[in-house]
Amino acid sequence: MSDDGQVELANEIRLLLERKIWSQDHLAREMRDAATPKERAQLPSIDSIARRIRAHQSGAPVGRVYAELYRRLFARYSEVFDPVPATGPEELVDPLLLAWTVGRLGQRVDRRSLFQLAAIAAAGSSALEPGERLLRALTGTHRPDIETVRHLEARTRGFHRIEEHLPAKRLYPALLTHINEISSLLEANRDEELRHRLAMAAAESAVLAAWFAWELGDPHRAGEQAHLVGVAAKQAGDAASAACMTGYQTYMTGGDHAVGVQLASSALERLGDADAATRAWLLARKGEESALLGDRRTALESIREAEDVYAGADHNARPWTCFLDQARFASMCLSVYSRVREEDRAVDASGRVTAFMGPGVETKKLCVVQADLALSFFRLGDVSEAVNCARSSLEATTAMAAPLGWDRLDHVVDEFSASTAQAANRFREEYSASRPKTEPPSLL
Repeated sequence: MSDDGQVELANEIRLLLERKIWSQDHLAREMRDAATPKERAQLPSIDSIARRIRAHQSGAPVGRVYAELYRRLFARYSEVFDPVPATGPEELVDPLLLAWTVGRLGQRVDRRSLFQLAAIAAAGSSALEPGERLLRALTGTHRPDIETVRHLEARTRGFHRIEEHLPAKRLYPALLTHINEISSLLEANRDEELRHRLAMAAAESAVLAAWFAWELGDPHRAGEQAHLVGVAAKQAGDAASAACMTGYQTYMTGGDHAVGVQLASSALERLGDADAATRAWLLARKGEESALLGDRRTALESIREAEDVYAGADHNARPWTCFLDQARFASMCLSVYSRVREEDRAVDASGRVTAFMGPGVETKKLCVVQADLALSFFRLGDVSEAVNCARSSLEATTAMAAPLGWDRLDHVVDEFSASTAQAANRFREEYSASRPKTEPPSLL
């Protein structure tokens, strides 16, 4: 097979894995199933086939039997190679390219800006040259260099930013491809500085992949990605990534708030002083879980410490805290103060949320922030405004299929059940008709 043919095959394997959301092990089993008895006798174990697949993705020569099995599978699943239907500018561009385009900006991107960037990237952007360098590195025709690593680091940051605008099912397959590419370069690279940076990018990407898998109801893959975070964070000496993963798991307890508090405390201990913004977020999470548990004292102590830490934190220092802008942090404060009935502080936090949100706010942020506002307004006696906020949260949560939004709205609807107001009752009916019947899995 020619060099061009090997590159084309590597791309086809990537598309199959990405769009079917398969691991190399799953593809290996598919290949074994597609083989004739004679061919199957020539094939090694599933693990060995998976290693061959990874080698083929990196440009290794493909033997006759493997080439034939790929041909059969590509024909069987030919739909994965069809163009993806477009519903907006962001659907016209490869998420890998969109993530890199957004990530290299190093700043917040609102919905309108995302559309503009997607349109530019779809029309053909300056990403071609670093993209070609990455492809050469992955196929073994170019030694990975600092620019290749920077490309992957920017992509990692970008995925964390665009996930606030686009649902997990749209981004998850591409994120797995991104992680596979980082892993391939880690396997081939012996430069200690580049390996360290690649390991950090792997950990930062895997925390988001674990979150996506949980959102999509796949606890097995969420657990696999969480394990990858631990391995990569240990290799990189990156306590913050490991703490972030534990922080994400505070949302994955199936409603066990005592465990949520324990996980937040464990994450804080693991983090130490590694990153102020991550610490502020984890303290706020401990406050939220404590408030839901009914532990008023711990809730207030945690959220007040979080506010002190946040005042000196850079929420852009690590990819996963880019969501924690002033509006989102204020909503976490509001969540705690509202639940422990600190009305004056809740009113102040509510005002900060409204002041900082502004136009073009990220869709996923609306899921949570508007639900927190709804709960606060309802407890302050403004049912009309509470219902307006709840509807905004419901619209965003439905668009993003966000479990965290459904969880927050569940609490809002529970509060609404005590009201005789017609608007609150109508919303409860709307919500009941919209709410998915399945729950996100617990990772306990």
